[in-house]
Amino acid sequence: MEGIGTVIGKKAPDFTLKDHHGGTVTLSQVSAVAPTILAFYPGDFTPVCTKQMCNYRDNFENFIKFGVQVFGISHNDTEKHVEFAEKYDFPFLLLSDPDHLVAKSYGCTSLLMFGQVSRAVFIINTKGYILYRYVEPTILTHRNAGELVKILEDLKKNNLL
Repeated sequence: MEGIGTVIGKKAPDFTLKDHHGGTVTLSQVSAVAPTILAFYPGDFTPVCTKQMCNYRDNFENFIKFGVQVFGISHNDTEKHVEFAEKYDFPFLLLSDPDHLVAKSYGCTSLLMFGQVSRAVFIINTKGYILYRYVEPTILTHRNAGELVKILEDLKKNNLL
């Protein structure tokens, strides 16, 4: 797995997952409405995952300025996501990928972690193409909102967002 990479032109794998509000999210439908950030993370209430999701919450206004929607994705069930989202007041949906099927389709499972999900971020445009892909090289790191905002700025400057 690599820790860097911008991918332009690759179609994002479509999926439908349950969200923590009891509904479902189909990527092709939501990404057609607005550019989308998918933030894959290993699990609710873990130290680095909590720090990452709280960082996105605290900087959510910056994503809104670009018209970008954010979805957190982990293997946790919707009940655990409800607890996590309520405790930390997340303004974005958490999606449940219990068998890691979506994570696998995005290439963010790790052999080093015995097939578990690596932390990863994808930015997808309204045509359903991946504009940015970053899979963390270690379990202790994550892309912070400031880094993602800089990438969004570059994408916007180049008329890709």
